[in-house]
Amino acid sequence: MLGEWFARARRYLAEHAPPGQLGTSGAEAGLARVFWLVSAFEDAYRSGDPGPVVELFGVSSSVDTLHGVAPAAAVAELVELAQLLRESGSLDRLRALAGDSGPGLGWAGPVFAHHWADGDLVVGDTLLDVKTVIRTDDVERASRWLWQLLGYAWLDVHDRWRIRAVGLYLARHGLVLTWPADEFAARLLGGRGANQLQARDEFLAVATRVLTAEGSQLLA
Repeated sequence: MLGEWFARARRYLAEHAPPGQLGTSGAEAGLARVFWLVSAFEDAYRSGDPGPVVELFGVSSSVDTLHGVAPAAAVAELVELAQLLRESGSLDRLRALAGDSGPGLGWAGPVFAHHWADGDLVVGDTLLDVKTVIRTDDVERASRWLWQLLGYAWLDVHDRWRIRAVGLYLARHGLVLTWPADEFAARLLGGRGANQLQARDEFLAVATRVLTAEGSQLLA
């Protein structure tokens, strides 16, 4: 059943919202139902608790019923976020960042260390973290976002993702914020640009010890 469901989802995506495109409101609603369930699978994978997903299959006896398990409110919210992405001009901004990277906008879920560190998006040469919060005035929380972005960029030690800029997409505000990676690092380090290499080396030494202890490693 799950194999058939994924096959249908891929066909639907290719027909109604190919890479780099948004579909109509109706198509986005259909995709929202698909990706709500994909997100549930991801949550189970990350948490190690398959219980919620098992419960979904317990009430779904066919592909059609599986397609309908997403709550209506969640589907409507996702459709609104897709509309805002288009209406705010952020989709055009992402296309500009993507440049000539291909038919899509880039890569979703770039991995820096298996089961330890993976980002949200790489668009062109920009690493983007997507936030769906309403308020952005929690300084401590925002600070964690920024340091995490820098940490992910630094973990790309072999330049696999060719990150030259970092940024945030604030989905509920339709706002894309980006900074050149070196300038971003210098600002977080208090303007001590000359110490960036030393700070990165110290960070990587600590990160490597931790992720090795947890059974992971940086990607070659």
